[in-house]
Amino acid sequence: MTRLSRLMLAAGFILGFVRLTAADSMNMSGDMKKEILSSYVKVSAALAADDLAAAKKAAADVAGHAKMSSGYKAIAPKADTVAKATKIDAAREAFKSLSAAVEPLAKGEKGYVVMNCPMASADWVQTSKDVKNPYYGKSMLSCGAPKEMK
Repeated sequence: MTRLSRLMLAAGFILGFVRLTAADSMNMSGDMKKEILSSYVKVSAALAADDLAAAKKAAADVAGHAKMSSGYKAIAPKADTVAKATKIDAAREAFKSLSAAVEPLAKGEKGYVVMNCPMASADWVQTSKDVKNPYYGKSMLSCGAPKEMK
């Protein structure tokens, strides 16, 4: 085998590996987006149900998924803040920041609805069209409406 042939063969292997790695990275990024959204919706539902323990667990899951993909790392500290909250009011306040970071992931995704609570001056994402307000929980569960996208 000539030196040029070996060089071409090596280049082919390297390019093939790079393409596979890039494809895996894109799949992982898409999978992480789904995992983040799925776990985030659990945080929202738990806060709507006034369940701090479940909200903290789901927020820790969001943080874990976000840390696994460089494109979503900025979400992790926001989710960690919710996960470390010791009171539900603190978790709800931190959830505002988490929601602002996650909302762009949900835009255009089938099955996700962005809601707005005018009293909390905040948005959130959920999968149901029935309002389940995470900022006020059971005390004002149906406060809010789908957000009008501009």
